[in-house]
Amino acid sequence: MFGIGPEELLLVAVLALLVLGPERLPKVMRDMGKVVGDLRRTSDELRDEFLNADKYLEVKTAAAPPAAEAPPATDESKPAEVTGESAFDREMREARERLRET
Repeated sequence: MFGIGPEELLLVAVLALLVLGPERLPKVMRDMGKVVGDLRRTSDELRDEFLNADKYLEVKTAAAPPAAEAPPATDESKPAEVTGESAFDREMREARERLRET
C-alpha cells in the first residue's frame, strides 16, 4: 500500500494518536474516509466519462437532425444558441460572455 510497510503504518498511527488525541482521532479518520470515498467516486465518474465520450458523440450525431442556420439573436448582447451545442460548450460560451462583460 503506497510502499508503506506495517511498521511505518503503525508509527504514523501512533503519531496521529499523540497529536490528535483519542477524542478527535476517530472523527478525523471518519472525515478522511468520506473525502477519499468522494474523490474515488469522482475519479471513477470522470474516467467513465472520458472512456465513453466517443459513444455519447456517436449517439448525439446519429440522433441530431442536420444543422440548420442558427436563428437570429433577439438581444444583441447575447448570441443565439447553437443547435447541437453540448452543455459543456454552452457553459464555456456563457463563461466567455461573462468575462467580456467585466
